[in-house]
Amino acid sequence: MIKSNWQIEQSCPQCGAPIILSETDHILDCPFCRTRLYLAPDKHFSYYLPPSTKIGLQGELFYIPYWRFKGSSFKTTPPTLTYRFLDTNIIALESSALRSSIGMRPQTLKLHFVAASTKGRFIKPRLTLEEVLPQFVRNKQKSLHNSFIGEAISLIYAPLILYDKKVYDGILGKPLLTVGADFIETLSSQTAAPKTGIKFIPTICPYCGWDMEGEKGSLAMICKNCNSVWTLQGQKFDRIKAATMIGPRMDENTVYLPFWRIKAKFDGIDLSSYADLIRIANLPKAITKDIENSPLHFWSPAFKVNPALYLRLCRQITVLRPYDYESATLPHKNLYQATLPIEEAKEGIFINLTQMIANKKRDYPKLKGLSIAIEEYRLEYHPFFSKGGEFINPDMGVGISRAALAFGNML
Repeated sequence: MIKSNWQIEQSCPQCGAPIILSETDHILDCPFCRTRLYLAPDKHFSYYLPPSTKIGLQGELFYIPYWRFKGSSFKTTPPTLTYRFLDTNIIALESSALRSSIGMRPQTLKLHFVAASTKGRFIKPRLTLEEVLPQFVRNKQKSLHNSFIGEAISLIYAPLILYDKKVYDGILGKPLLTVGADFIETLSSQTAAPKTGIKFIPTICPYCGWDMEGEKGSLAMICKNCNSVWTLQGQKFDRIKAATMIGPRMDENTVYLPFWRIKAKFDGIDLSSYADLIRIANLPKAITKDIENSPLHFWSPAFKVNPALYLRLCRQITVLRPYDYESATLPHKNLYQATLPIEEAKEGIFINLTQMIANKKRDYPKLKGLSIAIEEYRLEYHPFFSKGGEFINPDMGVGISRAALAFGNML
């Protein structure tokens, strides 16, 4: 499996052993004391790059905040839907004197979680994530809607050293600029004590007390003792609805890929049944009485993939509607990790609807101000069979390459 280049150094909270985490990990798995803990950040992960001990400067240590974004960006600009993958960072301050980006440093140096005990003065972010997101997208043309799917958002603090009225790079030791008393006073006035920012939650089933299972990057934890699925909401695990879809050729080598099935309520467009979707997407299907009364569900992969594949899977499975045979019992093995949260799958409904609309001149204006609310959802595990370099579900006519899944594990 391909891993992210970013690595985080962390001590095991139980035994103190050193552990190296990947940026995509949600579970700390200590190989020494066998402790498994779920990483629960406060809104987002906060990291810092420690200053180099080789530069020999003894000045005052400051940390400058940078927003980091990695994920897929979708832009609806009538009559087109465009997308691209982003991996970038930008300073969270209004300052032309400091570096606008930390560049590739997190890929070559190990990060650390910000903790209350971290030494140094942390500059508070002056720009919110919402204020810097437009800079990530850089729209030259006004868009109807911008969506971000599968994003990894974090704050990264880079070290600066203030010594003899000069600001030095805390890693290279090179002088960046000469400053006056006003700059020093402004910098000092914007500091705040670092918050712990992350909690470690035992991966114990809240219902039966059994050890839950899940790969390091998974957002969904499985309890095989009481056949339940749990996701973290805030600082605790909540149980969610889940089902296994049954295929005709399932065996011990079957791999089960997770998908979100969502029933949504739309305010601003007439879309409440599958028949309504057939009309708005101009699908080649006859509208019967049963279809007219059939509820409308949208499907989204519950795992991260590149934006083009995400769009294809959303459309294919939503049009197909795999309602056939299902089981409430979860498979005992080969459950692929769920890495895309339900909140982002909800955002994917807008994107899926955008690509499916046939008469864009008539219906695109209805998307402006469209409100989407989730009425119900569940996590479905669909059977796929390995064939060459692909995983295939012949009943749905869907194939996903191993390379695409490996790329998704890096996001």
